[in-house]
Amino acid sequence: MPSPRLNLAEVLLGPPMRSDQIAVREPGRWWTYGELSARVAKIGGGLLSLGVRPGDRVAVLMPDGLDAVASILGTIWIGAIATPLSELCHPIDLRDLVKDSGATVALVHGGLEPGFDEVRREMDSLREVLVLGPARGSEKVLEDLLVQAEPARPADTQADDPALLVYGTSCDGAAPRGVLHAHEAPLASFRLYAQGVLAISENDRVFSAAKLATPFGFGAGLVFPLAAGAQAIYLPLQPKTRNVLELLRSFRPTVMFASPSLYGQLVEDTEPNPPAAALMSSLRACVAGSESLPATLASRVKDRLGVDVLASYGLAEAFHSVLANTPSAQRRGSSGLVVPGYRARVVDEEGQEVRENQIGTLELAGPSLALGYWNQKQETEATFRNQWLHTGDRFLVDQDGFLFHCGRADEFFKVGGKWVSPIEVERTLLLHEAVWECAVVGAEDADGLIKPYAYVVTNVGHEPGAELEQELIDFVKQAIAPYKYPRWIEFVDQLPKGPHGKVLRFKLMPKPGKRRRTSTTLPG
Repeated sequence: MPSPRLNLAEVLLGPPMRSDQIAVREPGRWWTYGELSARVAKIGGGLLSLGVRPGDRVAVLMPDGLDAVASILGTIWIGAIATPLSELCHPIDLRDLVKDSGATVALVHGGLEPGFDEVRREMDSLREVLVLGPARGSEKVLEDLLVQAEPARPADTQADDPALLVYGTSCDGAAPRGVLHAHEAPLASFRLYAQGVLAISENDRVFSAAKLATPFGFGAGLVFPLAAGAQAIYLPLQPKTRNVLELLRSFRPTVMFASPSLYGQLVEDTEPNPPAAALMSSLRACVAGSESLPATLASRVKDRLGVDVLASYGLAEAFHSVLANTPSAQRRGSSGLVVPGYRARVVDEEGQEVRENQIGTLELAGPSLALGYWNQKQETEATFRNQWLHTGDRFLVDQDGFLFHCGRADEFFKVGGKWVSPIEVERTLLLHEAVWECAVVGAEDADGLIKPYAYVVTNVGHEPGAELEQELIDFVKQAIAPYKYPRWIEFVDQLPKGPHGKVLRFKLMPKPGKRRRTSTTLPG
């Protein structure tokens, strides 16, 4: 039986009665739903005039804002597949992503065009580049094309037709892995999470500091506010503290989505500035996603900025948040409860569900799962199994059903024959007042045995050194099982992170000189 007709862009632009309401805004300008709809139809018409057809991929490389939204929706409007790319990507990464997607047309902001142009000749599939702003060479100017274009009608796409190809954090040097979503998946996520958990409505003003090139940002910043008839607020600049505070002052958003790293940045930069809390007083919901939210950071945000941050867990393959803390049900340090409408189970290596407070691998089922990985049939079959998504993420479930993220399965390592979760060690270190940020990896000692190795960014007022190193080691020994304590601690100014705030563990290489022989006899 064919799936029903559904066009994601058409649904998001909403009924005619919304036309005079503000849909999208950024510092200095805004568009109503009517103005956004007209722009989307024009972009769709322009793409059709260039020969773009349903199923073709269109790359969008723009800062978050009105033009990025219109370009993405204009692509989806005509049945093509929108492929948003991060403005933070290196030109080599952009080349690899465009080649992997097979995009035939790219819509590029003029400020980002020089970097894109560096690798333009290596993108074999690309027929046209449309520049927002003056063109420097053979590219076409987007505005010139739109002047001549006839507005397009929305394509008669079906619910399970592909609409969105996202690469998420694939501009961190890793091999490209595109996740393909159908028209219905973002709308299912909106119903279950944005409406069902956060109750986002037409009365909200939604600000997402997470970028549209990521599923977390695409859902939070585009799908959720527009599907609700709310206002979507964008910050084309990078989300530094001054820029974010100015946006909060100007637009008074009611819902905010950001990474834990940004909330931590706000806390650190505004500690001596109590008025910062007043700027956040309009927020009825603050959501953290894209990485784990340490309980200590959540407490700092509450103490200094006066808001509760609701941790959530989602992944590109499920589009957005499938586990969530809510205002009425939250447990700090956890990823929350299963969002109603999804199913989750934590299983062992044999696929059997583990008992409470035991670590296993999370599997998910629900209506927002991806169609699969782009051009990676074997990996798709290995990950999407009989309507269940095998996440590869380790979790434990407590007695009340709250799920705690324990890291990736491929990040675990054995010490003395026993599994160690880096995140458990990190959470413990973060409980110490001297630790601002940390990351734990497995490293070989002089005997070739794997032991925990911790990188620590110290808090203000604490001096790195041998004395603090021993203090932290003793602190972890006393808090969790002794074999899990870090044998070495290296103090660093910052942790290596990808463009979207995630710690890049593969870039953490312990110094050989520090990896001295360690005792194989566990203390205690």
